[in-house]
Amino acid sequence: MSQGLSGLVPCLSLEDQIYQADSLVSLNSMASLPNTELFSLSSHSSTGGSCGTFSMEDGADEKGFMDVKVIPAAFQRSNSKQCYQIAAYDMCRRPRGLAIIIDIEVYENNVQERRFGSNVDVQNMKALLTGLEFDVLIEKNLHLSQFFEVITEFCSNKRHKEADMTVVVILSHGKDGVVYAADGQSINMEYIYEFFNNRNCPLLRGKPKFFIVQACRGDRPDQGVDSSGVFTETPSPLRIVSQSKRRRTETLDAIACSQDSSDVGKARPTWEDMIIAYSTIPGYASLRDHNKGTWFLQSLVEVFMTHAHDTELVDLLRMTSERLSQFTNEMGDKQTCNIEMRHLYKRIYFNPGLGLPVTKVARSQSMPPCYQGKVDQEFLNLPRKVKECFRQPPERKS
Repeated sequence: MSQGLSGLVPCLSLEDQIYQADSLVSLNSMASLPNTELFSLSSHSSTGGSCGTFSMEDGADEKGFMDVKVIPAAFQRSNSKQCYQIAAYDMCRRPRGLAIIIDIEVYENNVQERRFGSNVDVQNMKALLTGLEFDVLIEKNLHLSQFFEVITEFCSNKRHKEADMTVVVILSHGKDGVVYAADGQSINMEYIYEFFNNRNCPLLRGKPKFFIVQACRGDRPDQGVDSSGVFTETPSPLRIVSQSKRRRTETLDAIACSQDSSDVGKARPTWEDMIIAYSTIPGYASLRDHNKGTWFLQSLVEVFMTHAHDTELVDLLRMTSERLSQFTNEMGDKQTCNIEMRHLYKRIYFNPGLGLPVTKVARSQSMPPCYQGKVDQEFLNLPRKVKECFRQPPERKS
């Protein structure tokens, strides 16, 4: 797959050091704390001397051994003090930017099972991204060469220069680290991300790049845990057999995993402003209903359409995770999504319905803005449909 890939994008290097895929898996605990990497003590070392306090504006120098003294909390907190200090990416242009949905539903010669229900996800995501002020492009059932041609054209689109952000949504079969094109050939996800790094996509430098990946990352089912936390019994052979007899309207976005040592990832220090939402964690399957689509994308659309007007992106993904945890099937299966950030320095507010020439309202935390005067009650009512969420608020008399 890698042969000839360097010709698709100028300066695309595939000869750098290869890392094991396990080293690229982000910890859930890090994903649940936005911008934790900014405060990592390992990046602020000293050669003997007191560590003291530091400001994000201070230059970073190596310190070695530090006099580490944790400042005690003054009271129990429910939000972060830093959220008032972390800037937000600009998000005021109309459209906000370009979004692409790549849906691999049908596979050539049945090399993979058809992904029934994927059309539901595509339509829901298109409606959501349109409501969030993005111009949406949809590509379906691409072969490997077509896949990379589309990605190449998209990341080099001149319209990114006037954009605030971009969104890439991929729906396919997969296993950890790869997804599958319509001709059955595997695509390393790291190659896809590499198209959008600062070296290969300078038009998006300094702008957030949001990837949504709906695909299995293994074939293990998550059978859930008793909420009491007490282990009761060893799964019986009958239950193990029954796990493979799923109801006909529900399948996995997975294939049988083989031990392929060539499926490794690549890391780039030039990757910035990226956030990746995976439908499941490494090694596990992602569930999809034949008639209603996938659990993950339904959860994401429900949360974003209702809360994107006043909530930051990382918080939206936390809420999506909570919503996803409420899903289960008749076999008792559960699903856990996974969020990865690559030098995401600022907060992301979509600000749907707002934009030039409307006066931009700066936001610093995930809470509704305070208005002076009476607020129209209709504007505060939560919408029931995706498209209704993004209606323009009624004009207010000065």
